[in-house]
Amino acid sequence: MVQAVVAVGGNLGDVGLTFDQAMTLALKHPDVQSVRAAERFRSVAMGADAGDSFVNSAWVVDTTLEPLALLDLLQLIENELGRTREVRWGPRTLDLDLIFYGDQVIDLPRLVVPHPHCWYRQFVLTPVASLIPDFVHPSFGRTMRELLGRLTRNPFLVALSGEPSDSDLFERLCHEFPRVELKRVDSTSEVEGAEVSLAFWSGSRATKPEEPFWLHVSGRNGEHVRDILTAACMNVEPIDG
Repeated sequence: MVQAVVAVGGNLGDVGLTFDQAMTLALKHPDVQSVRAAERFRSVAMGADAGDSFVNSAWVVDTTLEPLALLDLLQLIENELGRTREVRWGPRTLDLDLIFYGDQVIDLPRLVVPHPHCWYRQFVLTPVASLIPDFVHPSFGRTMRELLGRLTRNPFLVALSGEPSDSDLFERLCHEFPRVELKRVDSTSEVEGAEVSLAFWSGSRATKPEEPFWLHVSGRNGEHVRDILTAACMNVEPIDG
């Protein structure tokens, strides 16, 4: 038996009803023993084509399904409930992302677990931490409560190291996010022990620090940085009732 964690989201149609139907379908599978759901939260949509705000939740699934078989089940449920994939990061009826599969680290063409972006996305961490606050990220060695705490600090301190030419990019983007303060650092060791929410390395991927909390950026992918900051800094609010 494995405890898997699934991020649940959607912003088309009656999302609450869709979530209920998705859980019913999951529980019908003979190798799914139980599904425990977090409360529901609302978050802003990421990306220009994403549509209206999203409803987010999370599941803890007790299952004997192997990782790829569980992924197949989640995608089958998405399809049965009207999920389409014409636009990347577009509006959707249902999004079921496998975030953790026990404490396993999996790197396959179809599946990477832990989900590589979950640790800096408030809309994922908020419902997951409400269910399993003490679960430890298998790669980062931090609990869900600790990871979420990094993103809810005020001010939200962003460290930048690497090529100085990309400081302008961050200074422009930080004006869009009132909580963000930019800290230029000359070495990755300056971030250790600091109250830093996110750390970016600007430059060659070959010289990027191996520390798990560093994200690679360059002056050519400003939209990518904006999406990361949006996911990390967004307000995620519980939905009444």
